[in-house]
Amino acid sequence: MESTTPAVSKDACNERHKALENYLSNDKTAIARHDGDIKDVQEAIVRLTTLMEKYGEKSGDHEDRIRTIESKPAKRWESVVGQIIQLLVAAGIGGVIGKLV
Repeated sequence: MESTTPAVSKDACNERHKALENYLSNDKTAIARHDGDIKDVQEAIVRLTTLMEKYGEKSGDHEDRIRTIESKPAKRWESVVGQIIQLLVAAGIGGVIGKLV
């Protein structure tokens, strides 16, 4: 039985192999470049994670300090109200004692 595939010359075959090698070489170069880019991204992620952890700790401290500052007016108001109540109670007791005497 005869083969229906046409014969290809050795030169044509070599040219096709050379073209494929160039194509694969370009892919290998692109992959190597992407590997470098991936390593850069990984390093950036590590640096960002470190910064996030560092500022996460600082933000907790800032939240505590802000809460302390925000609570000062409330404490002052409670103190003023407490003193007013003490004065009213003292005045009431003084008035009762004054009427008894």
